[in-house]
Amino acid sequence: MEIPMDSYAKLVFNQVENPNPFLCTALIRGYCLQGLVKESVFVYSEMRKKSVLPISFTFSALFKACGVVNDVDLGRQIHGQTILIGGFGFDLFVKNSLIEMYVKLGFLGCGRKVFDELPERDLISWTELIVGYVKAGDMESAGELFSELPKKDMVAWTAMVTGYAQNAKPREALEFFERMLNEGVETDEVTLVGVISACAQLGAAKYANWIRDIVENLGFSPTRCVVVGSALIDMYSKCGSVEDAYKAFKVMEEKNVFSYSSMIAGFAMHGYAYAALELFHEMVKIGIKPNKVTFIGVLTACSHSRMVEQGRQIFESMEEKFGISPGVDHYSCMVDLLGRAGCLEEALNLAETMPLEPNGG
Repeated sequence: MEIPMDSYAKLVFNQVENPNPFLCTALIRGYCLQGLVKESVFVYSEMRKKSVLPISFTFSALFKACGVVNDVDLGRQIHGQTILIGGFGFDLFVKNSLIEMYVKLGFLGCGRKVFDELPERDLISWTELIVGYVKAGDMESAGELFSELPKKDMVAWTAMVTGYAQNAKPREALEFFERMLNEGVETDEVTLVGVISACAQLGAAKYANWIRDIVENLGFSPTRCVVVGSALIDMYSKCGSVEDAYKAFKVMEEKNVFSYSSMIAGFAMHGYAYAALELFHEMVKIGIKPNKVTFIGVLTACSHSRMVEQGRQIFESMEEKFGISPGVDHYSCMVDLLGRAGCLEEALNLAETMPLEPNGG
């Protein structure tokens, strides 16, 4: 089935006598950016009919589009085109785009095959695959590939640090971070958030104090970086020091929904229900819209202190006032709140009318 093109594309193919590959590629890329993958492929097909040879950027745009719409079959067909046309077998830019597509779509085996067949690789080739293994939770393969990487940059190191943290291996994350520092590799807020998360998982004050000093020395204190500040709040709360968490929160010059949500969760975790509610109302008053995580924290605070009426009001406000549909975690908080307060019949009714399946076990 032929796909109609818009007026601009028709102008190009019907009135431009000899469209060049750069013009065609610009059209393809424009369609890809709009998510119009079928139109992109149609333009590519017209290119071939007019004997216009594609360039590296043509295939890069098409591979990226396949990743966006999760179409590996189309991606494989375009991969085949790079082989049929010839001249792209050793094109590193095209091959890296191909690895990126396969990794994004979860076909790590295909991405690894492309990687292994490369006569030469750059940092992008290595990092794309390492990140793919990390996202898949295969830290063993990520570690093996990382060890073979000739020159390790911040992106590769950060992928390993955050990967271990995200896959519940905090000690390995800290070990890699220390190696990173010893190698003199620059760090950024992404690296630090990964390390802070690892410290939070360990839940020990000595790790919290250790990373706090490093953060300060590197110039990423809560007063300067809201992302790192929010992570520190979460870490201090999980390490048992809600006071230090609140200190970090108070000194932040800029606060967002994540910093407020982290502090609210910290107060809830330690039984400071009124402080959690006060902070919730403060953020709403100054125009920061709460998210789903915020409401989990507030409802947890209400549950722990059996604040039934406040919990009901906040639960109802989620959809009515903020346009957020309650999820299973929010319903669970409300059922727990009602149960703790002795409202067993209401708790049972809420559980039975829950629009989502409750967690089993």
